[in-house]
Amino acid sequence: MTGTLARRAARAVRGLGAGAVLLAYWTTVAVCARWCEAPRTGVGESVRRKA
Repeated sequence: MTGTLARRAARAVRGLGAGAVLLAYWTTVAVCARWCEAPRTGVGESVRRKA
């Protein structure tokens, strides 16, 4: 019984660790994409609401 509980806990910790690594990766990619992207001027539609 204790072995099963320990295995389930270890699997849960590994899952949380993998989720944390993926979250950190995607956050880094998103931030770099925003910072490294050249500003677009005059392309596409305006995001401002029209009065």
